[in-house]
Amino acid sequence: MAFNTIGEFKNIHAGKRLFILASGPSLADLDLSRLSNKIVMGLNRSILIYNDTHYHCCMDQRLFDLYPAELKRTRYLFTLEGRPWGIPLRLLGAEGFSHDLEQGVYTGYTVSFFAIQLALFMGFSEIVFIGLDLAHREGQTHFFGKDFHSRNHEDTEFPKMKKMLIYAANQVASQNLRIYDCSPLSTLTCFTKLSYENALLL
Repeated sequence: MAFNTIGEFKNIHAGKRLFILASGPSLADLDLSRLSNKIVMGLNRSILIYNDTHYHCCMDQRLFDLYPAELKRTRYLFTLEGRPWGIPLRLLGAEGFSHDLEQGVYTGYTVSFFAIQLALFMGFSEIVFIGLDLAHREGQTHFFGKDFHSRNHEDTEFPKMKKMLIYAANQVASQNLRIYDCSPLSTLTCFTKLSYENALLL
């Protein structure tokens, strides 16, 4: 059965665990084939390194322009209203947190924040973030190398993202949703640290 509206996903994975693939440099260090029996949600360009996700999230129109074939191959793509395809969510703003995605979603300046709201709406009780570094490594902005548009993000974007991810951690603390951060490079302190190896054993 193919779902076409966000409301059809409400509590569809109640009590389950979700692995979310961000796009930080540390993602390239991992054997992602070990996720084959997990529920996986990809973010943005993580599809270039792992394309067997159950779900994918992309808000940025530039990525729709750059990777149309890759994004069209996803099973379920969640995005914002006004994008060329995908399951559209109404944009409520940048700062805030939505507990009802049928009303809309906040961006939190990062697709990772978008994904947390989606995971909560779907009923997941655990999120395991992989590659959520919010840090560059030896000139690399992402797992695939360097993106010119992201070269200054450590100074311009990451502080805003961190603020909103801390806000998200506080929002879900009373919602029976636990968030793990498996990135050894991560500059975040708001989520429970966990190694990739141990996350696979959960």
